[in-house]
Amino acid sequence: MQISFTVLMFMVASLAFFSAWLLLNRVVKLQAKQISKERIKARIGLANKYTKERVNFSSCWWCTLGRALGPKKRKEIEIVQRQLVSAGFRQEEHIGAYFFIKYFSLLGSVLAMALAWSWFNVPVIWIIIVPIVFLLAPERILIYLGRARLQKVSEHLPDFLDMCNICMNAGLSYLVALKRVSSELKDAHPEICYEFEYLLDQIQIGVPRPEALRQFAERNPTQDIQTLIQVLIQNEKLGSSISEALNEFSRRMYQDREQSLEEKAAKTSAKMAIVIMPFMMAPYLILLLGEKMVLLGRGF
Repeated sequence: MQISFTVLMFMVASLAFFSAWLLLNRVVKLQAKQISKERIKARIGLANKYTKERVNFSSCWWCTLGRALGPKKRKEIEIVQRQLVSAGFRQEEHIGAYFFIKYFSLLGSVLAMALAWSWFNVPVIWIIIVPIVFLLAPERILIYLGRARLQKVSEHLPDFLDMCNICMNAGLSYLVALKRVSSELKDAHPEICYEFEYLLDQIQIGVPRPEALRQFAERNPTQDIQTLIQVLIQNEKLGSSISEALNEFSRRMYQDREQSLEEKAAKTSAKMAIVIMPFMMAPYLILLLGEKMVLLGRGF
């Protein structure tokens, strides 16, 4: 008992020292990067906003610690960042927060199960299973949140496009209609409105429109968004009417959803039959076998 407690205290002290060293090293590197990047940003007139964002990021010490403990390979960071963006977490400090939650939940589960094993004689298998669950849970939760958000974006897209068609038929231009509809539907459909507002901000600061549309598709990797972006880029190149293209696209979306609902309704009867069949067979069995059972009972 005493040996296990000593080992646990040594593990906690070692992890605390290692975390403090990583935090100090990471803070020094971030300060150096911040100074160099602020000088670059000052040349294009975004110094105040960038300085404010960097100060907020540096004040989040646990986000900095999470970035220090996280992977250093760019591909792994890009995968996590793509998942965070799909789930609606777009700030830079969210990456560090994700790794902090992931690794410290793993550490907490290991220590908790080690103490439970020492004091309550919990089986050793739980010391392995519980940390694995806590290691995999943040990623699965993030994927679930991303799918739920993308589903909301796809569901609200036809309504958004219909409103844009109404505004463009009233005389507004394509971008002005997007801005107007985004401001009007922000309370009802915040997810898709935020995405289009971000798209408009990119175009306003000078990002080429095709590139901004491609980034929009990367942030929202759904089939409907991909098709919409292809339609918009094609209309940008050919110079055709965007209003007619959006109207046709929204009409096809409504037709696809109607067909999907009809297919689900057609499958409902077969699925209900599986559930109803036992309840329907019970009376028939009672009628068929009831008389025989009564006669057998009387015979005995």
